[in-house]
Amino acid sequence: MRAFADGLLRALHEHDATGRGDLVASLRAWLSRHGQWDAAAADLGVHRHTLRYRMRRVEEILGRSLDDPDVRMELWLALKATAAVTGSVASSAASSATASAGE
Repeated sequence: MRAFADGLLRALHEHDATGRGDLVASLRAWLSRHGQWDAAAADLGVHRHTLRYRMRRVEEILGRSLDDPDVRMELWLALKATAAVTGSVASSAASSATASAGE
């Protein structure tokens, strides 16, 4: 699952690393709000037109349409898989730090 997520989201992470926008967080917010522009934009603290622009950029970079429910599902699964791995890594690091402090 991790390889699937990495492959699907790699181009967006690379884009975000250049400092030209936060497409991964924008995609996550938009999908979690079921495509509701105003609610997702409010979550991000941006104008809805900014969010619309970001979602167009996501489509351009990925070469896939967010109008396709299968694409949205794949992206949501990839985001969840990435969050699960990131969360477990952070959790392990925190546990190690706590254990080291107790020694």
